[in-house]
Amino acid sequence: MAGRHRNLEFEPICEVAAFRAGIVLRTVEALVPDATPRQKKRIARTILSLCDGRDRSVRISPAQLQELVMPNWQCIDKRCPALFFWEPMSRAINEFFNRED
Repeated sequence: MAGRHRNLEFEPICEVAAFRAGIVLRTVEALVPDATPRQKKRIARTILSLCDGRDRSVRISPAQLQELVMPNWQCIDKRCPALFFWEPMSRAINEFFNRED
């Protein structure tokens, strides 16, 4: 390892990561004691992933909304113009499912 400089920030980051992983593993053990080691590892990874602060909310696009609605839409009038506003409808649906009650 001659010539390589040790990153001074590495050790504190490792300590925090090990601390967090230990807490999560103990939590998983307490919540699902009968799970297999593989299941516990998967649950712990999921918990740690959720703690990274990223927005993982699912959004529906106007095109996806149209694909969902159109096969299920019917009008009794054969001359019905059927005007849909896909962008505002998809935005309203996304706001509805992402609001905090």
